[in-house]
Amino acid sequence: MPLTAAGILQAATVISKTTQTLIGAEIACGGYSFLSLFFTYTKGDETGLLVQAHFMQTTGGTAHQDQSWTAAAGTKSFTANEYTATATGNHYVTFDIRGHAFIKFTQGGSNNDGTPTGTLAASYIMTE
Repeated sequence: MPLTAAGILQAATVISKTTQTLIGAEIACGGYSFLSLFFTYTKGDETGLLVQAHFMQTTGGTAHQDQSWTAAAGTKSFTANEYTATATGNHYVTFDIRGHAFIKFTQGGSNNDGTPTGTLAASYIMTE
């Protein structure tokens, strides 16, 4: 039987306006291969929501934002990944966590506008 773990990161909570704010706690990744983050965003007065994933090798250590690499003319460049929601909905994204010790997620408004009234609820499941 496959090894799994799941948890709730936060119940529906009003999002942050401008600062990326921690969603729940850091998650230990050891022994697992994939993590799916499930989040429910209910849009409010803000433009939208940004969710970021950050990997760490030690708890409370230096956070490295999830990124994608592209190659052109022998040069590799990275783009920091952000997951943007601009309408109410249920969303998920799956991460390859092999070789990582810890992962954490942050959230914040996608623009410095309005007074956020939107909410975010988040949970996860990890599999081997």
